[in-house]
This record gives sequence, C-alpha cells and structure tokens, in this order.
Amino acid sequence: MRCFILILLSLRILSSTATAFADDSDHFFETRIRPVLIQKCFKCHGSEKTSGGLRVDSREALLKGGETRAAIVPGKPEDSLLIQAIARTGDYEMPPDETLSAQTVDDFRQWIRSGAVWPKTGPGVTDPAFSAQRHWAFLPIESPAVPDIRHTEHSQNDIDRFILHKLEAAGLEPSPQADRATLIRRVMLDLTGLPPGFREVQDFLADTAPDAYEQLVERCLTSPRYGERWGRHWLDLARYADTKGYVFQEERKYPFAYTYRDWVIRSLNDDLPYDEFLIRQIAADWRVKEGLDQSELAAMGFLTLGRRFLNNTHDIIDDRIDVVTRGTMGLTVSCARCHDHKYDPVPQTDYYSLYGVFASSHEPKVDGAMPLAENDQPHNPVVFLRGTAGNRGPAVPRQFLEVVAGPDRKPFAKGSGRLELAQAIASPQNPLTARVIANRVWLQHFHSPLVRTPSDFGLRCDPPTHPELLNWLAARFIETGWSIKSLHRDILLSATYRQRSHDEPGQRTVDPENRLLWRMNRGRLELEPMRDAILTVAGGLDPQMNGPAVDLTASPAPRRRSVYGFIDRQNLPALFRTFDFAGPDAHSPGRFQTTVPQQTLYLRNSPFLIDESRRLSRSLKEQEPVARIQELFQRVLGRNPDRSEVDMAQAFLSNSTNASGPVPLWQYGYGPFDAATGKLASFTHLPHYTGKGWQGGPDLPDPRLGYVLWRAGGGHPGDADQALVLRWVAPQALTVRVIGTVKHPKNEGDGVRITVSSARRGRLAQWVARNGEVPTDTEPFEVEAGEAVDLIVDNNGTTTHDGFQWNPIIEQVGTPSVNWNPSRDIRGPAPEALDGWSMLAQALLLSNEFQFVD
Repeated sequence: MRCFILILLSLRILSSTATAFADDSDHFFETRIRPVLIQKCFKCHGSEKTSGGLRVDSREALLKGGETRAAIVPGKPEDSLLIQAIARTGDYEMPPDETLSAQTVDDFRQWIRSGAVWPKTGPGVTDPAFSAQRHWAFLPIESPAVPDIRHTEHSQNDIDRFILHKLEAAGLEPSPQADRATLIRRVMLDLTGLPPGFREVQDFLADTAPDAYEQLVERCLTSPRYGERWGRHWLDLARYADTKGYVFQEERKYPFAYTYRDWVIRSLNDDLPYDEFLIRQIAADWRVKEGLDQSELAAMGFLTLGRRFLNNTHDIIDDRIDVVTRGTMGLTVSCARCHDHKYDPVPQTDYYSLYGVFASSHEPKVDGAMPLAENDQPHNPVVFLRGTAGNRGPAVPRQFLEVVAGPDRKPFAKGSGRLELAQAIASPQNPLTARVIANRVWLQHFHSPLVRTPSDFGLRCDPPTHPELLNWLAARFIETGWSIKSLHRDILLSATYRQRSHDEPGQRTVDPENRLLWRMNRGRLELEPMRDAILTVAGGLDPQMNGPAVDLTASPAPRRRSVYGFIDRQNLPALFRTFDFAGPDAHSPGRFQTTVPQQTLYLRNSPFLIDESRRLSRSLKEQEPVARIQELFQRVLGRNPDRSEVDMAQAFLSNSTNASGPVPLWQYGYGPFDAATGKLASFTHLPHYTGKGWQGGPDLPDPRLGYVLWRAGGGHPGDADQALVLRWVAPQALTVRVIGTVKHPKNEGDGVRITVSSARRGRLAQWVARNGEVPTDTEPFEVEAGEAVDLIVDNNGTTTHDGFQWNPIIEQVGTPSVNWNPSRDIRGPAPEALDGWSMLAQALLLSNEFQFVD
C-alpha cells in the first residue's frame, strides 16, 4: 500500500551526501592557491628564504608554522595565522607591500575551510608521460566484445550484458523492472524535466502495444521540452550566467547571453551531432564563413560568457582554456598555467600553446550574439614563467595537446587555430571526447557516473566501474553519428535503466554504493525540475520558449520554465544556493546534493509555494470532498489515492483551520494623533508596499493619503489626521528602550514631532526635530506580551517640508544584541492565510513522492 504520512511530508530523506566530484579540490588549489603562493609568498617564505622561520611551499610547512605558531588550522580559516596575515586583521600584514584582493582572501578561506588540500608531488609520483601510455582514458576507443551472460532473460540490449557480467561475477541479481507508473515518471522527468499528467499515466498503463515503452521514450526525445531539460545540463558545464561578475563601474549584464542559451536548447532539440555541437561553440565564426547562418555565432557564448575577472585578459583566457579542456575532454589543463601539470602529461608549454590560440581572437560587436573573431595577426605565445606575464620564457607554437595529438603533431596553420583546435577535440581519434560525454549522459540518467570525476579523466582519477561499457558507449556514440539522442535511446531502452529502485539489504551488503547497478538509483528533483513541476501541476507553466531571461525570485512568480531564469553571477539568489544550483563562476562537472533545513523552510514558507498551493486548490473542479481529494492526488502525484490516504486527508481537512501567521512585530500605518493625551485615536495600516517601503498607493502623492510614507530610514507624515505610525508589538514581556536620532534636514518648515506611546501608559517621550537632528533615546520601560508601542511622527502644526530621517531601534535592556530594527526588518504584506484545501495541496507538493524521481 502506498501511503503518504503528513507529518513527514516536509522532510527530504536523502542523507546529507554530496555528490562531490573529486577533481574540484585539486583544481581549486592549482588555479586559486598555488599561483598566489608562488607569486606573492615564495620570495620571503620559499625553500631558499624562510623569513620568521615560516615556509609556505608545502602543507606540512604551513602546519608546522614559523616562530610563533602554525600558519593554518585546517577547517578553521579564522583561527589560521595565514588568513589573519593576508586579510590584515592580526599582528602580521602579508604581503607587506601589497593588499591581496578580497576574492583571493576568500579563496584561501575556502581552501582552509575545506581541509587545506595540497596535492602530493615529488619523488613518489610516477612520471606523467610514462603513465599516460598505459592510462585507460588516453588509449584509443575500440568497441569491446560484448560479454556472455547466464541470465539472458534480464537483458534488453548490449548495455545490460556489460552490467550483468559484473553482477554475476559479484554474485548479485538485477532488480525486477519498475512498474509502468514509475517508468513514465522517470522517463519524462529525465528527458523533459516535467512530470506526466494523470491522463498520460493512465493512457500509458492501458497501452498494450509491445513497443509502448519505446514510443514513450521517442515522444519525450522529440518534445521541445527535451532541449530545455538537457540544455540546462550543458549550461552547468559552460558556466553560463547573464552577468559578468564584478567589473568596477562597467555594465554588468551581458547583452545577448540568452541567445547562447537558446542556441544550446535548439541544437539539442535538433540533435545536432555532438562533434559539430562542439565545433560551433569554439569556432562558429569559421563555420559562418563556410556558409552557415549568422545566427550560429550565438554558439560562441560557450567561450565568451565566463566571468570577467576585473577584465584581466590572462584570467579570461585561462577560464576559456579550462571550460574547453575540462568541459569537452575531462583534462585539467589550466593546472599547467604556472608549472608543468603535477600529475597529467600536460607541460606548461602546452598550456601556452592554447593560450596563444585564444589570445589570437577578439570579441566583435554583433547584434544578437557574443562571438569571437580572428585577429588580423595571430598571437605568438611564450611561456609565462611561474605564470607571471612579465616573466617571459621560451616561445611555443599554437598547437594541440601532445597527450592527445602525439609527438608528431603539427602547429595550427589556420589563423588563430581555433577551428583546428575544435576539430581536434571533436575528432573520432580523440580518445577523450566521446568517453567524457558518454559518462556525463550516464551520470544524469543514473545519478551516478561510470567515472567518479566527470571532468577529470587524468592519471589520478578512479578507473571506470565498467571500463568496457564506457568504451562500448563511446564507440557506439561515434558510430551513430555523434547523436546524443541515440545515446539516450541505448541507455533508456536497457533493462538496467528500467529496474526498480527498491533496496535489497543482502545485495546492499555486497555493494553498498550500488556501483554495480543491481537496482536503479533514486534521484531527487533539482531546483529547475522541482519548480517547473510545481508550476505544471498547479496549471500555470508558460510553454513559451527562448528570449531574454526572467527573474525567478520576482513576486508574483514568473510562469516560465526555470531554464529561462536570470543568472546573476555575482549575486546568485539565496533560492539558487539553497537548492544546490551549479556555481556559474567556473565549469561545473555536476551538482552537489545536500539536505539542509533551509530547503524545507523555503518549501513550507515561501510565497511562491504558498501561492501555487492556493492556485492548485482553487483550480480543482470537483466539489464533493472525496472526489476533490482524488482530483488533488491525480494532479500532484499522477495517481489515485488509496482508501487510507483518503481517510487521512479527510481527517486532516476536518481538523485544519485557516493558517494565520503570527502578528507582525512591525506594522506600518497612520492615524489621527491626540497631542494632549499622546495617544492615537485609531490606527490604519498603510495599504501599498513598493518593495522598499509602505505608502498610500503606487503613486506619490496618493490621491487620498498624499505623501504619507515610511521607507527604511525615514518617511513623511500627512495632515492632522494622518500622523505616521510605526507600531511595534512586543513578542513577550520585556524591559526595553528606544534609541536613535531623528533628523529634519530641511531649512524650511516647522519640523516634525516624535512621540513614543505605550498602549497601557500613554506618552512615554516626545521630541521635536526642526532644521536639524535630535537624539530619541528613552528611559527603559516595561511591556507585556502582545502590547503595542507606537512610534508616532506628526507634522507639528504645518504640512510642508515634513520629510525626515529616522531609524528607531527598540532594544532589550541588558541584552543590546537583542533588538528590533524597522529598517532592517521591513517586510511586504504577509501572504493570505491558507485554507485546509490549500494546506493539503502544499503537503502533497512537499511529499517525497513528488520531490523525488521515484
């Protein structure tokens, strides 16, 4: 029996496991930490000189420290002497003649907080060039023989034979096929990012055609929603954002970022062969010269939409090298910017060969796209010794990586070499490219990759769990014309993909991580499909495709799919961070999966989910309670409730009352003020919230209330019956006082009068501010729980020049850190209370059955 338990609906039951990709920490150190140590610190604290007894050329040396104490405390950046020195907050200020940027200091904090990973180097490390000759990822792609298996009844295609071969060797059995209702939800969410409707589920359950499942897969692959779902996966890899990051006073928004996003979606929907998909993103300008439409220039956003690093050319090129090499081939080439790669056969000379390719191009102004174009003369690169541009080493040609192209490679001959670079990456002879994309697609379908580090196929990565299968997938991918949709078909039509996800304790003992795939892995909805699914079942998803980005955090919420959301690189909204969105600053090999309280708090309390729960309940067509409950289950979960669920829902509805939130601690209003008694005759809430403050209506002056308004830090009263009032409601019995300063900045007028009034005691204090500023500190006074304290501003007699500045803070006596600040705490109107049906709808939207794929 499938049963939902209301008290557990808000929980997200995945344990706090992060699908962390192991290449990130080493890459972060090599690109963000080691170069700074070399350039800024080695002069005084390297192996040849140890000022203060401190060396910084190894983790061990930093842990040992100098003459005082350890320089780093892994996991505790603020306790680390190194952070205090470079942040200039302690006894030492390093480097002594230069202040490091805030970003660099934050990088070091992150490095120490994450354990201060320092990759091992030295005599114990095998020579990369020698190891590469035997490393699986650098060997040619050859389709292996499909293994023989005993249990052929569990096999649908060759993928299953590779999986079953490993399972049989481990003494494990594959799981039975999932039921049809599970399969249609799994396939649709995987391929389109949207859940099936109840009618779609019923039609699939009733379809007796032998190829019903195959037709389901095909419908999803041909849906325009497919490109939106899989386009978002690629945008993670491409570190897509609509802004540049911090760039001084320059315009922060990219003018045509969205055209790259739309190009990716269109190309995936068209099943543009993956080799050409890559070539156009690196060298579409060359393809346009060969006859492609000018609109294809939008593809080059892959290169140009990265972070701008305060317009530092060297960092911009490094970012482009990284997104190209890690994104397409799983090689951490940017680790060779300052020195030969410590593990992989990528010498510094190869890095600067690619540097020369990208330094030979510039960004032209093109309407509707952000491409690169060839310079009149290609750049002839030299090695930057220790990664320092002013420290020039030997000249190098623009050419491809030797580990892929071999020792007989030839320098690029066509302009910058970008087209030749793209063709070398997308070549069937390249052993990396097809393997990397096959692993990425596998990761998204099984929520676990065959190679644990999707963007690092170098010498230190773990070998594939199924190396022969990975080779088979890569070889078949090339044979089918680099078709990503064909790759989907092979995977989704396998019996391995169709397995149910139920646990089997005996098998879990043998393979606790399910690396051998004896069952399907359960997957939780990411931010975008979760939001889109909520909009879909509430009946409000806008199917419009393409065009400029929308603010997903706006109120009311835009109805468009989340892939069209505005991505602000520098100020990523809390919503995105809370739900593990891919950081847009750099290439992201995969998303983390965390379970934190903020996720449930958002889902329970956000205006978005409250509004959609209300929209859903109000759109129900049935009137009879049982039929209405049934319709609600159909809409949200795509199925009918069983008897116990109907009973629980009816009990919930009968015991529920409208949810009304607590009385706001701050209320913003107006009313007639009796100067003699120091009290209000009445209090009326200001009706309109602008996003920054409260006033009479959307326009000033308001036809009825004129200029009466309160904004964070000040406001304006009206006439004698329209004194401006900030009402504070005590959350409990307390002793408090009011502190602050009121300023009347005008030289004209008779100023404003400030009155502090308690509901029980009347006027507590009063001041007049005229053409200057006056302290507004009261003596301590007691309040009861729920008692109102009014902070009243009236016009002091005349109604001209009454604008004022004031931020009165109510402070708990004896505990100054506990205070109530109307500017800090200003909020918009509380959402309308939910009725029982809306709360039931919200509960279903919060359920694990809705929040998980299956």
